[in-house]
Amino acid sequence: MNSESSLKSIIEKFAPISLEQMDGVKLMRRTDTKFVFNVELLPELLSRASDNYYMVEINNLREQVYQTTYFDTPDYSMYTSHHNGKLNRCKIRIRKYVCSNQEFLEVKRKNNHGETIKNRIGRPNPEEQIDVNGSKKFLEKYTPFGHQLLYPKLGNQFIRLTLVNKDLTERITLDYNLNFTDIKYNKNISANGVCIAEIKKDKNSKKSPFITNLNEMRIRPSGFSKYCIGLAMLKNPEIKLNLFRQKIRAIEKI
Repeated sequence: MNSESSLKSIIEKFAPISLEQMDGVKLMRRTDTKFVFNVELLPELLSRASDNYYMVEINNLREQVYQTTYFDTPDYSMYTSHHNGKLNRCKIRIRKYVCSNQEFLEVKRKNNHGETIKNRIGRPNPEEQIDVNGSKKFLEKYTPFGHQLLYPKLGNQFIRLTLVNKDLTERITLDYNLNFTDIKYNKNISANGVCIAEIKKDKNSKKSPFITNLNEMRIRPSGFSKYCIGLAMLKNPEIKLNLFRQKIRAIEKI
């Protein structure tokens, strides 16, 4: 059995949960912990988790395709804030959930308490595209960039599996088959050997069996911003890379 068929057979072992059923675990205000590891470890990790978690299923599909466009100022101020280690920072993106044909303009903010706060608005109707610069009131409410013109900087696409614990207090995303596009310079790169696990939970929720499994497999926490690392891997000439070079080398080893 090859690794791809092995992964699919393990995915099928999970009890399903629908988007409607997981409404109580949106966790728009939460703590996030990320882990980056070789995608070949994913089948074992999922095998360990199948008794304690549901897997999200949409339109009879569990492997969901995501497409994202990240926006920034002309001088990449959001990227630079992250690169320079600022604790209060934000990302602005349009995310398309391909399998459910949903699309949202999302603001993802990180504060100096380690919390992640996400706000989003959907497109007016399926025929219309979201206009980032036409969403001034939304951006003024949640970011300092409502008065500035924002430009598409990075596109990415990946496959996501989403797990929800049986208490509906924890959500885990597992992203793999990552591809990045520098929109301005029309350059592409893939990171197909990498899987990013992100555990999203309320600060007061109990210990995570998934994190216990990661620790037992000697997979350690590691920050990973798809926007920042994607641009850095593409060697965009307008941005600083020095503080991400070690992380890029670690990804290349994976």
